[in-house]
Amino acid sequence: MVKVYLVEDEIIIRQSIKNSIDWEKEGYEFVGDASDGELALPVILKEKPDILITDIRMPYMDGLELSKKARELNPNMVILIISAYDDFQYARTAMHLQAFDYILKPIDINQFCHVLENAVLHCNQLHYDKRLMITEYLRSIASQDASDLPAPGPELDLDPS
Repeated sequence: MVKVYLVEDEIIIRQSIKNSIDWEKEGYEFVGDASDGELALPVILKEKPDILITDIRMPYMDGLELSKKARELNPNMVILIISAYDDFQYARTAMHLQAFDYILKPIDINQFCHVLENAVLHCNQLHYDKRLMITEYLRSIASQDASDLPAPGPELDLDPS
């Protein structure tokens, strides 16, 4: 199950997102929410969500700083930025942080669910790619170990006759 964490300082929006989706039914594990990045970071460290949904402008630690720190903790975390600001600089910074999507407020919940579904597909692809890389790495180690074995030589004849 894909773990999702939500960070939004506006309680009405946070509650609306949280309550508008049947997380478990959709195959998500909603691991929590916070009102700012400073409160969110320790929970992100503990829960290790696959998807982080964060507002861009919040008190104490904004969504961009949170995204940067979350990305350092987990380079494969899928980040969705939500914002009331249709500002190129914010979008550009989100792109540099490799945010998966930039969603403008007011949030259309149907569109948001579609973005979330795509984020899950992306997340699953990242997990698949990671497993594939690990499998290939283990195969290369196994074949390297096998090549280090001595070549089969002539059999020893232990029969004294």
